[in-house]
Amino acid sequence: MRWILPSLYAVGWWALGVSSIAIPNVSTLTEGIKVDKRQLTSVPENSFPVKSTFVGTNGHWAKFFFPTDNGKLYMGTWTNTAPSVAYGYEELLPAGSVKTNTPIASTMWDLNVAIGSGLGWAHADKRARVYYLDSSDVIQELVYSGGTAGWTAGTIGALSIVTSGTNGINAISFKSNGVENVSIYYAEPSGAVKETTWTASGTPQWTTITIASSTSGAYSLSPITFVDTKTWSATAPSIRGFYGRANTILDVAWDTTWTNGNVAQPFIDSTGSTNGDYSFSASAWKVDAGTPIVHLFWCGDGAAAGTLGTVYRAPYNITARTLRASTAISFTQEPHSFIVTGAATNVATPPNGNHLFAWGNSTGTPAFWHYRLNGDSAQLALH
Repeated sequence: MRWILPSLYAVGWWALGVSSIAIPNVSTLTEGIKVDKRQLTSVPENSFPVKSTFVGTNGHWAKFFFPTDNGKLYMGTWTNTAPSVAYGYEELLPAGSVKTNTPIASTMWDLNVAIGSGLGWAHADKRARVYYLDSSDVIQELVYSGGTAGWTAGTIGALSIVTSGTNGINAISFKSNGVENVSIYYAEPSGAVKETTWTASGTPQWTTITIASSTSGAYSLSPITFVDTKTWSATAPSIRGFYGRANTILDVAWDTTWTNGNVAQPFIDSTGSTNGDYSFSASAWKVDAGTPIVHLFWCGDGAAAGTLGTVYRAPYNITARTLRASTAISFTQEPHSFIVTGAATNVATPPNGNHLFAWGNSTGTPAFWHYRLNGDSAQLALH
């Protein structure tokens, strides 16, 4: 574990403390609920895997989100304070708010910054959204505004969108026609994949369309992962998305309209599903400058000896909408791992700058890990 100085092994990485984040002491959320914004070095409840994450300025920090077994929502912070690192945890919602072990989605951007993401977390122009399911499988929203504003309840809950609690959800943000936009992707209980978009134009509003019909049911433990392959300041986004159907990863694309792609990557991993629920994720590098690079990560199906839980990575051709040759990823800790979520920085070239959060199960005892593809890893005490 090269992120932490050798002298710290005796006391454990959790003794490192927390990052310095400028946030208010109290935020008022739905129905007047007040949550004490304590900075924690560990999580007091049993927690489920990290379900969503994003990488901050120049890859120097990352935010990740996960629920607990009593329905709380936490935000974790990883801060690169080389030569060591620090982890901190912050309760965003109290017990009973989030349905146990269900999907979470998040996205982040900056106001008044052409490249889209480069400001510090506490800057007044920083923005972020987090989406989660309540006890009725209805999508709810937290809105982050930088400076002293902090977190407040969003408006999507008023739409009463019911989604499948065993399928993933995903969120992206982009600038179109000079205003902010956020799109949420999810599967209805019928299996149809939907997009619901918020636009900050005039009176901010939500609109919903169908991306993929339910003619063949979505895989019951499918992730849904989407990326914008244009810069933040582009006149319109260029979106690529992946979802599971009939135990296969399929892709879709939006440039001026939604069309099907050419990916049909088989996947099924019952062990990975039991431990982590979601077994593939897409990440994009250089989304704020230059030509973006999109990679897809997934788990082996166990059809051949030794492939169960093996994590694979393949570049995705944005234009041809195909996957190039895949390679197996060798992790230093748990070789049979199950991808839960991944995120990439806006500056680095693959494999640097990518963060993967995954279950590892090579020893028979599941452990939760935070990986970087340059070979570093750290175990998180979340379960």
